[in-house]
Amino acid sequence: MERKMQFFPKNHYFCTTYRYVPMQKDRNMADSYRKAAYEGDAKAMNNLGVCYRRGTGVVQNLEMAFQWYMKAAELGDVYGIFNVAECYFKGEGVEKDLTKAFEWYLKAADMGDKQAQVNVANAYYLGQGVASDHPRAYLWYREAAFQGHIQSQKNLGAAHWNGDGAEKDVAEAAFWYELAAQGGDPQAQFATGWFLLTGTGVPQNKTLGLRWIHKATAQGYQPAIDYCREHGLSIY
Repeated sequence: MERKMQFFPKNHYFCTTYRYVPMQKDRNMADSYRKAAYEGDAKAMNNLGVCYRRGTGVVQNLEMAFQWYMKAAELGDVYGIFNVAECYFKGEGVEKDLTKAFEWYLKAADMGDKQAQVNVANAYYLGQGVASDHPRAYLWYREAAFQGHIQSQKNLGAAHWNGDGAEKDVAEAAFWYELAAQGGDPQAQFATGWFLLTGTGVPQNKTLGLRWIHKATAQGYQPAIDYCREHGLSIY
């Protein structure tokens, strides 16, 4: 009996990296950012915050980092806005507050920041800082997916496969998994291959299906390797 494809659940992770424009590498970078920040340069304010967080050219001070991120954010700098959200999410330099973190991620997401869009989607899906709302999560994953975020593309595939936050639609699931597969994701490559091998949601094409599965096995993706062995298929 043909074993059904076991699609993995969504990965709901939040970005844990503070954002900044390319920074100088000399020892005096903090001083140069401070000078520009006092002259009203929002990007310099954000980067000065990064310096304080890292202890680069200054004594490490998370509270000062948050203050400079906030100054940048209040001037509309998207990286500053994102970093304010990060501080609230982690409780770095300010008391942890998931509701405020969500609000600031949403500001950055509305400005088109891809990772913020993912974080907003995750917050809606998990109910962190906002009431759980899977359809809204789907919409934000879609925004990030349109910008090429591979995990969001897979999340959309899973949403349609499971009917979770979106209409159950196998053809739509296959579409999003293939998009992620084209980005090099081995799980999505395996899923795309399985759709084609079995004719699920797409016209059956065993040759092309095996080709996609081989892309996954070439990356050492164990479920794809196991599937080939169980079904008497070549691994590479």
